[in-house]
Amino acid sequence: MSEHAGSPADSDVAESDAAAGPAAEAVVAAAESERVSVATEEELKFAPAPEQPIPDLSGLAHEVGGESMQLDAVYFDSPDFQLSRAKLTLRRRTGGTDAGWHLKLPAGSARTEMHVDLSDGDELRVPAELLAVVREEVGQVPLIPVALLSTARTTTLLAERAGDPAVAELSDDHVTAVRFARPGVAAARSEWRELEVELVEAGTGQALLDGIAEVFTAAGIEPAEAPSKLARALGTAPQLAAKRTLTRKSPLVETVLAAMAEHIGVLQHREQDVAVDAPDAVHKARVASRRLRSILKTFAPLFDANSVTRLREELKWFATRLGYARDAEVQLERLPRLLDDLPAEAITDGVAEQMTQMLTAHHRKSVSNVKRTLSTARYRKLLASLQHWLEDPPFNPGWDATAPTGKAYRPMLDEAIAKVRRQQRKVRTTSGAEQLVHRHEVRKKAKVVRYVCEALSLALGKPAAEAAEAWEAVTEHYGELNDAAVAREWIQQLGRRAEEDGHPSFTYGVLFGTQLHHTEASLKDADRVLKRAFETKL
Repeated sequence: MSEHAGSPADSDVAESDAAAGPAAEAVVAAAESERVSVATEEELKFAPAPEQPIPDLSGLAHEVGGESMQLDAVYFDSPDFQLSRAKLTLRRRTGGTDAGWHLKLPAGSARTEMHVDLSDGDELRVPAELLAVVREEVGQVPLIPVALLSTARTTTLLAERAGDPAVAELSDDHVTAVRFARPGVAAARSEWRELEVELVEAGTGQALLDGIAEVFTAAGIEPAEAPSKLARALGTAPQLAAKRTLTRKSPLVETVLAAMAEHIGVLQHREQDVAVDAPDAVHKARVASRRLRSILKTFAPLFDANSVTRLREELKWFATRLGYARDAEVQLERLPRLLDDLPAEAITDGVAEQMTQMLTAHHRKSVSNVKRTLSTARYRKLLASLQHWLEDPPFNPGWDATAPTGKAYRPMLDEAIAKVRRQQRKVRTTSGAEQLVHRHEVRKKAKVVRYVCEALSLALGKPAAEAAEAWEAVTEHYGELNDAAVAREWIQQLGRRAEEDGHPSFTYGVLFGTQLHHTEASLKDADRVLKRAFETKL
């Protein structure tokens, strides 16, 4: 195996080794990280009988060392095995000389292997560099443990001539594999023996590799049928998953879990972007958290009530912390821009700089708090809970797990829409500040309906997607009302801060008035799109 750790020169090697495709640039970028090593793996696998002796190779090579070791690896994939179907392998392995996280992907006749050392004990968080490559290949799929492979390995190092360095490694592996059970996939256990012959330096020693293959074939040792140990452990599960599509007849539990999987994937893949405050990252993570809470709230009858409550509370905790940073980000962009619409005489000297400084300081503080949140045990527990929900969902035993989506969804969606109607009636019977509070609640409940329709569109298709668009229009128009209300709160705070610092607050008063006018102008449009959403049928 040829290996190269991160440096500019290594990037060139990684680029030539990696398979052409969407992940190539991500592999090159990862190779520049000090945490990542990239290697080219070229090997042959054989399937001997359990007690079959290894043929004599003395006519081809000289033994120059070897050792015995125990390897234990947990393999990760999406719930529908998208990595396996794309010929990617992701694992966390302990034992041996290269313990750590490994991501393997096709590279012509060989494979590119990326390696990151084990972290500080967090067994479920895939390193960001490897996540980036996975994302380029198969998108923001959620990653969960799918199998455990325990391998008792005995290695023999082979050189072409006595005194030369080894050019190949022969591994005699006794493998015990467990495929984990989860919805739609039964648990399975298997054992087998496998011989691997791998070149120490890819491209060097090919004649020896070919010679060993000939000796093994002559001894009745056939090439392994499965391309990898994981492929053998998983069996036909990836192929069956590829054939499975959601329809109206699909169980509602499958549709709901598929929708949850999408948003869990966003949270996993956006974590590093959130940590460095990449553009739109906090917003995407916050929305994913809200979507999960909405799905859990509406489809709560499918699951254990206490489990739903706990997970929704933790998602709310995380979304709230993201919200502080997101609100600061929005206002940092929005409020200084509002000054452009004011007449020159309404803008006091230095107010733009003062506003930007105060907003920037608040945004930096909020982002720092989010970064600390990502390092907490509570956040790590939340990620583990989300993964576990996909692996072993806490179903309500009283729910019919076979109930088809096309029929079972109706009472739950109707109740979500009814909550919007009840809140809208409160809007009609109130005024002023109290009415704005109820309008905000209308928006929140309309978001729930929108997110539920988006989830249902996975199985119901276009009708659900169109309903989701109608409710999205409601949330957008009511969002303008909410944005104006939030802006007024920020403007008041900034005005008070300006006075405390000895600066005039006149401009802030003018801005406050513009946001009141904006609210009044938006009311009519918001009510119109809400009426249209109520009329949209699914």
